Amino acid sequence: MAFLDKLTDAAALIGDKASDAIEVTKIKTKINGEKRSLEGDFAQLGRIYYDLIRHGMEAGQEAAILIDNIDERNAVIAGLEEELANL
Repeated sequence: MAFLDKLTDAAALIGDKASDAIEVTKIKTKINGEKRSLEGDFAQLGRIYYDLIRHGMEAGQEAAILIDNIDERNAVIAGLEEELANL
């Protein structure tokens, strides 16, 4: 019976490791998605400032919204990276 108990414990440990690996992959995928979105926001922000500077205008509400989006995405990424570190 001791052998069966050890085998059961080993199977449970392998299951836990597989579950952790799946969770790590999910979090990394979310981080990469947020980073892609972040790069899109940075690109839009750059285009806005380029057009504003080119035409001698000041930044408006569109830029402020994108800056807020960038800050929110950075916060999400930081939280996901912290969650990943805790696994």
